[in-house]
Amino acid sequence: MNASPAWIAALTAAAALSAGTALAHGGNVPEHGGVLKLVADTSVELVRRPEGVQVWVEEEGEEIPSASMTGKLVIVSGADKTEVALTPGAGNMWEAKGLSLTRGANVTVLMVGAAGRDKTAASFTIK
Repeated sequence: MNASPAWIAALTAAAALSAGTALAHGGNVPEHGGVLKLVADTSVELVRRPEGVQVWVEEEGEEIPSASMTGKLVIVSGADKTEVALTPGAGNMWEAKGLSLTRGANVTVLMVGAAGRDKTAASFTIK
């Protein structure tokens, strides 16, 4: 089959446009050394640090200001269930200072926007 130059150019342009669109909907690589989950167009990164836990959130590649949402962690470890409020930090980061997550715990990050709208939940298993 001989493809015309116009057909090849059209396919190349379509591929370039679709690649750009895919990249615009949140990153797929952790930026802060944690574990990343994608929930629709929202990226949620859970980061364990010696000083506590951090959560970083972006939507469609744009940072969500921490002052614009409330958040909490729901931690299930064995038969124990604990809820920990997240405190807004700088930029698009929320934190739970002093919190240590144990191996095997299931952690759900719950983020809620103004007036209870725009809810996002991302679940992680701590390794």
